[in-house]
Amino acid sequence: MSTAVRPLVERARWGPDAVSSAEAATETPFRPEVQGLRALAVGLVVFYHLWPNRLTGGFVGVDVFFVISGFLITSHIFRESAVSGRLQVTRFWARRIRRLLPASLLVLALSSVAVILWLPSTQWATTFRQVVASALYVENWALAAAAVDYMAADNVPTVAQHYWSLSVEEQFYLVWPLLIVGLLQFQRWAYRRSTALAGRRSPATSPEERRRILLVGLGLLGLVSLTWSVYATSQDQPIAYLSTFTRAWEFSAGAVAALVTVRLGARARIALGWLGVVAMLWAGWSYTDSSAFPGWIALVPVLGTVAVILAGHGGPRTAGWWLARRPATFVGDISYSVYLIHWPLIVLVPAVTGSSLTLLQKVAILAATVVLAWVSKTYVEDPLRQRPMLAASPRRAYVFAVVGMAFVVGGVGVTSAVHQKRLDLADAAAVSVLESGDPCLGPRALADPAACGGVEGARTLVAPESLKAQASAARLFDCQTNLTMVTVLDCVVGQPGGKATVALVGDSHAGMWRDAMDAQGRAEGFSVRIYAKSGCPLTQARRVLASETSDARQLSCERWRQDVMQRLRQDTDIRDVVTSAFSSSYTWQSVPDGQELADPASDGFTEVWRPLLEQGKRVHVVRDTPTPQRSVPSCLEAEADATACNWPRSEALTPDIQAATARALVDDGVEGVDVVDLTESFCDRRTCYAQVGGIPVFRDRSHMSQEYSRLMGQFLATEIDLPR
Repeated sequence: MSTAVRPLVERARWGPDAVSSAEAATETPFRPEVQGLRALAVGLVVFYHLWPNRLTGGFVGVDVFFVISGFLITSHIFRESAVSGRLQVTRFWARRIRRLLPASLLVLALSSVAVILWLPSTQWATTFRQVVASALYVENWALAAAAVDYMAADNVPTVAQHYWSLSVEEQFYLVWPLLIVGLLQFQRWAYRRSTALAGRRSPATSPEERRRILLVGLGLLGLVSLTWSVYATSQDQPIAYLSTFTRAWEFSAGAVAALVTVRLGARARIALGWLGVVAMLWAGWSYTDSSAFPGWIALVPVLGTVAVILAGHGGPRTAGWWLARRPATFVGDISYSVYLIHWPLIVLVPAVTGSSLTLLQKVAILAATVVLAWVSKTYVEDPLRQRPMLAASPRRAYVFAVVGMAFVVGGVGVTSAVHQKRLDLADAAAVSVLESGDPCLGPRALADPAACGGVEGARTLVAPESLKAQASAARLFDCQTNLTMVTVLDCVVGQPGGKATVALVGDSHAGMWRDAMDAQGRAEGFSVRIYAKSGCPLTQARRVLASETSDARQLSCERWRQDVMQRLRQDTDIRDVVTSAFSSSYTWQSVPDGQELADPASDGFTEVWRPLLEQGKRVHVVRDTPTPQRSVPSCLEAEADATACNWPRSEALTPDIQAATARALVDDGVEGVDVVDLTESFCDRRTCYAQVGGIPVFRDRSHMSQEYSRLMGQFLATEIDLPR
């Protein structure tokens, strides 16, 4: 789970009609304990990122920041409307631009340069996509899209990943003032209408009346968002974690704290403040990545933050007094830059050193973050926020935003285009090699390693970056439904309208045989219908992935499977069904309200094959391929010798329950079923290979590369009696 946020570093200031919480008694214009809250929040986030196994729930610092932002922005907007009677939205947005964008865009630009200098090029494409999304403040939605992309599961964290929470906040800053203006305009309209009907002249609404309408409106919004958060978290936790809609209630909680009037005695203030601090720390200590978060459990850090805000600060016995001390307020002052800077350092340092972070390196990152954050605050944030260059008019701020975003997006775009041109040339060269008929190319080298001068080949013929890109290539999803969709795609390869039709069915480990089946179909003159869905093997049982927090994707898989089975039964042209699955990655259950299976793992496959066999169709089960121990493209790029990326056969071959089930049927004399084991095209007796005959075998940690799959066509054909 990825987390990070940055606080809004604008101090809380109050007008006479906007006094809120316990501070109403003293009319204090500045809330130093809020700066201390920022320090606590950024500390939770940073220590979680550096020591995730120690502070397992430090991601709740994000929620603390969201509440603070809701509190401060609502306080500011309400004060402005109370003092001037109106809100200048364009000026509000201009202030946000001056405050937030200079440091944010600078860190993105510098991080992008560092990526080019120090990170392997296999990570560039994903990183640059996220840099662009971050510069445009839609990173949370970009990550949400990746969260539903099964093929993106092997993506490593990028230097821009932490901008997801910045994106949520910027979206909040864009919408929140409009929402408040809308509520106040509605109140004026309703008030004028009611007085007009009564035949009286309509006076202006009072600050207290405006406060009440905002409390009701923003409170209802928060309740709706909280309800949705609880539901969405139960259905799809990764998406709920990143969604603006599931987080809006946290901003609303801060807004309510800004608008409500609470008068507390000294003892109540002490108890409430410390209770809030304990709630935040307890959540940071006890929550884990597997917690159903945000959901209702996010109430603990959110209400804890609200409690500290309402308690305010008094004497040394209060939590607020300690949060208002200089060490805490100093960290609070620089917390925005602390957040911006710490995560790129965490990502980049291991790439530079070539090893995982050590304790000394983590401490050095922490120290460097504080120093660089102070520099950023002193020489970037404050000057550009205050000096006339940007502050003279809103127009200047907007021009800066457009130019700054264009600079980052354009710079990344040009770099990506140049890099892609190089990859296209490399891909063209690889295609010519594949068509050369070299007897030692790809899996052919394993047939006679001695004659080929070894298994791996003299050089890597496919660029590792090209392999990485295959996981998100558009052609992949022409024939493979993603995790959440139920649509059965109409995909035909091989020789369309050929003399016979073969179906390739299953999850992505069936789909990766597409190029092999396509090559053989073209060679032999038969067509191939592909029915593939990420994370969805062809079984009557319910497959369960450890990462799932609800049954939404399981139901999606079952609906898709029902549709596919209907098509297979109705299509009389299909005489052969080829299937495979990453069966070792699942656990198995009987489908609720469905057929009770004695052994769901094996019986699920048997039950789904039975009607096909009864129709006279043949079922060919391809044993799953070996499983690499690491990302093959990243390894081939990092290592000078491809042999360093190989792994022992004993570790690579995981149990395949689907193939074992088919083999048991064959042993029992069931006709129409056979098992295709092509392990010898990936491994010898001791070793499984990351590269064979110059061709990388895998495009990630488990899926065959398109090039190797294509070359496997002739080997697949020798094992399966397909139409000829």
